[in-house]
Amino acid sequence: MSETAAEMMRIVSKAVHIAQEENRKAGIANVYSINGKMVWQLPDGTIVNNRPY
Repeated sequence: MSETAAEMMRIVSKAVHIAQEENRKAGIANVYSINGKMVWQLPDGTIVNNRPY
């Protein structure tokens, strides 16, 4: 990986972590794909397979 690409990944990764934390504080679930299936992580950390809202 080039130095520029590595720096971009670092910046994007930091931004994603900040957005996830803001979602938790606002009571919004974070959405992920695990093994091709959508899952939601609730603000309390619980992971569910069904859309919570």
